[in-house]
Amino acid sequence: MNREYLSYGIIGIVVGLVLGFIVANQISTGTGTGAPQAAASNENKQTSVNSSNSGTALPPNHPPIDSGQTIPAPPLSGSEGASGAEAGAPAGPSAELPSLDPLPAGSKEERAEQKYKNIQLLRGIPSDRLMKVMFAFKTSLGVDCTYCHIKDQFEKDDKTQKQTARKMIQLVRDTNAKLGTATRVTCFTCHRGQTRPAS
Repeated sequence: MNREYLSYGIIGIVVGLVLGFIVANQISTGTGTGAPQAAASNENKQTSVNSSNSGTALPPNHPPIDSGQTIPAPPLSGSEGASGAEAGAPAGPSAELPSLDPLPAGSKEERAEQKYKNIQLLRGIPSDRLMKVMFAFKTSLGVDCTYCHIKDQFEKDDKTQKQTARKMIQLVRDTNAKLGTATRVTCFTCHRGQTRPAS
């Protein structure tokens, strides 16, 4: 057998495999022309979490969302005046928002601003409650700490998400003040584990 024919045969097989792979890949991903591309674009439209389509894909463990249905927030853990540790709350992350109310003026308990830097809206709450509040924010929005904070520099205000969080804290406080003791809202009331509440 001639070496030249053998070389052409091997090159032909390799070229055939490469072309076959490229064509199969285009067909399976819908990058070709015609109906597969239209089907792919329709599929992409329906997977948006924030769209109002009924067939939206939600994050794992997300409760179902029905338009027009109000879902009450989970109850607060422990007593209103006690910190989560005193009330027996678990140390891990929780979507239950501890009280944002400051300690009474005469209390000798260490406050958040005495232990941590750049505390603005959460001044006066017990220092051991601050981390429980932060974990409630984290769980309610389905994010990590670095969503609002710079890693290992939590006191910095460089991220706009931190400024937004401060506005949201004030919104929760104002809303709960208007509602009175009948019911209370938390971050989870609207966010349900997403950075943007479903509309």
